[in-house]
Amino acid sequence: MAQPLVLIYNLEAPVEARLTALCERQGITVRRVNPWEYGMPIGALAGIPVGRSAAPAMGAGFSDPMLVMCHMLSPQLDAFLQGMRGEGIPRIALKAVLTPSNVTWSSVQLRGELMREHEAFNNRV
Repeated sequence: MAQPLVLIYNLEAPVEARLTALCERQGITVRRVNPWEYGMPIGALAGIPVGRSAAPAMGAGFSDPMLVMCHMLSPQLDAFLQGMRGEGIPRIALKAVLTPSNVTWSSVQLRGELMREHEAFNNRV
């Protein structure tokens, strides 16, 4: 299995520093995704060779904080999320796990899907 990895997007410097320190303690690599990479397949950002993506135009972007957890087994994922809460790292609403379904999506596509899910969850009463 590949090295556990968290892709990070648009985190404020203090939050990024705290998250990076947590990841170092847990043996997780952190990779900051730059806006010019938002059209690339998420799998490629995570070091997985993937085919062509139906990515949107490179001009599309976003400024929301987002995390993508890659190459983690369930116990490590749980420990990471618990560690975030335990360290008092501010809540990051847009979080995803790399899956076979989203490996070819761009960051913009993933963010759009997470926003739709987040909105649907918050609107159900």
